Amino acid sequence: MGLIIAYILFLLNLMSIIPTMYPLYIWKLVTTGSWRRFGDRLLLKVGEAWIENNYRISRMLYGVQFEVIGEGYKNLKQDGRYMIICNHQSWSDIYIIQSVLNRKIPLIRFFIKDSLKYVPILGHAWLALDFPFVKRSSREQLKKNPELATKDLENVKKVCEKFAGMPFSILNFLEGHRRTPERVQKLLKKNPYQNLLRPHSGGISVVSTALRNSLDAFIDLTIVYPTENPSFLDLMRGKIRKLKVFVEVIPAPLVPVEENEQFAPMSKKMKRWVDERWALKDALITKEKQPK
Repeated sequence: MGLIIAYILFLLNLMSIIPTMYPLYIWKLVTTGSWRRFGDRLLLKVGEAWIENNYRISRMLYGVQFEVIGEGYKNLKQDGRYMIICNHQSWSDIYIIQSVLNRKIPLIRFFIKDSLKYVPILGHAWLALDFPFVKRSSREQLKKNPELATKDLENVKKVCEKFAGMPFSILNFLEGHRRTPERVQKLLKKNPYQNLLRPHSGGISVVSTALRNSLDAFIDLTIVYPTENPSFLDLMRGKIRKLKVFVEVIPAPLVPVEENEQFAPMSKKMKRWVDERWALKDALITKEKQPK
């Protein structure tokens, strides 16, 4: 019964944004300059209210609490420019990250497959809120035509141009996939971590290089769940009520961002930095899992 109630409340919250989102989206499409920026600000308020209400639903039904740990968390700014990295175990990760950082930093956006813009309501909301949509070639397409990889990178760079000179927060899951038992078993021999999957540095290197003159800091999040193999369904059922989120804010000059766009996809210094961050995350999660 609790799951059904949660589902209905989350759905009602999603439906509640329709009366304001669509008129504002149309306003944004037909206006320019300061009038369009005014519409953008109102749309951001709608997005932030939707995120806040989702968290309120979880607190009301199950008393869900997130313990946020990290001094840098207090110094985040709503007008900052941030790149966010995080371990990825469940679809609930995005919900948790949004809840923890909502109204602390600019509305969090993440790269979305171009085809998802046609998803009812959510797809339109992502479009209205300027989420970056990218067309990515499949593995089969890349095998037939390797030059498509260059085109994919150009698409990412083009998308990044819209964020230059404005407050932004971009989330990047470097592991690329959720950490499921099946995927862990499949990648066992190639994975040096106990609690994480091997991260990929190419994407974040390209994006960081494209935005290198705008970035204030990198926000490194580590979500530590109280159970193994959590799912979003577990969260909706109330099986996950408390968890820890470790936050480390790293000033942009301390991150080895590649200056040359040509070298960014294969940047060795960014790969070393990412590998170091993942080793620290893995050790932190292992320590948290030990009996107190």
